[in-house]
Amino acid sequence: MQNRKLVYRAGVIPYIVEHDSIKMMFMMPSDPKGKFGGECFQIAKGKIEEGEDTKEAAFREANEELGLFEGNIISTHDLGTFLGRTDLYLAEIKDVEMFGDPHFETKKTTWMTPEEFEKNGRQIHKPVVKAAARVIQSKITKSTTTTDLR
Repeated sequence: MQNRKLVYRAGVIPYIVEHDSIKMMFMMPSDPKGKFGGECFQIAKGKIEEGEDTKEAAFREANEELGLFEGNIISTHDLGTFLGRTDLYLAEIKDVEMFGDPHFETKKTTWMTPEEFEKNGRQIHKPVVKAAARVIQSKITKSTTTTDLR
């Protein structure tokens, strides 16, 4: 049996809420052989480099794979650890147009609702996206409730 070292990863799901609809940004890897998920949209994530903490790695990967700029982020939320070794963050963004060009490893990016991801996203990421949608929805509900109380 081969002794393999686990590679720890970190990633980000950028999102925006428009007209009570949650939209999240995902990427499709450019690798045609499917080594990194194949021809499915998925969460932008990557290896945590030596000396990086998980949040630094996550947002570096989001910049590389999605073109996410720090100045486009309103707030972040630590979503937790998924798949046993991947730390994920949510990033509420200001503007869906304020993204740079992604790295060559990204074939394309897209905005999807959680329901669209359920139909067209990478299978292993579907439960993670559902969890993210629940967290975002609870933030929307809290925000609406707080506003109603004023």
